[in-house]
Amino acid sequence: MSRLPLILVCALLTACSSTPPVRYYTLGPLNPASPAIGSGPGLVVGPVGVPATIDRLLIVRQVDGARADVSDGHRWAAPLKTEIARRVAVELSRRSGNGRIVSWPQSSIIEPEMSVPIDVQRFDAEGFGKVTLEAVWTLRKGGKDVLGRRFSATEQVGEPTWEALAAAHGRLVDALAADIASALPITRTP
Repeated sequence: MSRLPLILVCALLTACSSTPPVRYYTLGPLNPASPAIGSGPGLVVGPVGVPATIDRLLIVRQVDGARADVSDGHRWAAPLKTEIARRVAVELSRRSGNGRIVSWPQSSIIEPEMSVPIDVQRFDAEGFGKVTLEAVWTLRKGGKDVLGRRFSATEQVGEPTWEALAAAHGRLVDALAADIASALPITRTP
């Protein structure tokens, strides 16, 4: 018997047993940061709460209405609640010029003058078609709620790729940051 069929069988078995690589995504590139202008009031973005259905590193898409597709091969690089807080803090800092805006829980400001907790109610990807973000945010000063708002927006994905899906998530978080920035007393025009 020839060794060639045995080698082919082994090669086929090896090919079948290999798994595709895991790919990690962030909410996309951040807008170019402007240099922080001096100091301003300390502001901590967070904590951010997210629904349990998406509170995982695996990217979740809704398919056919009620079915969730949890991808093993496509994951967030960090927990969404951490990524959302970081991205909103960077965008608020960029818009205001305030270098003392940081994200929770990595806050280096011990006693911030203000905080913006965010409760994400929905952050759903509908296949590769669109992503919807619904959130409630509150501005707190001295432990008291000063202002609160509900945010809701939908973003088209653009193309059926995981990269485009992650970028659509990021654009929605930027829109949330713009909504918060428009109401903050420390914001200048971009």
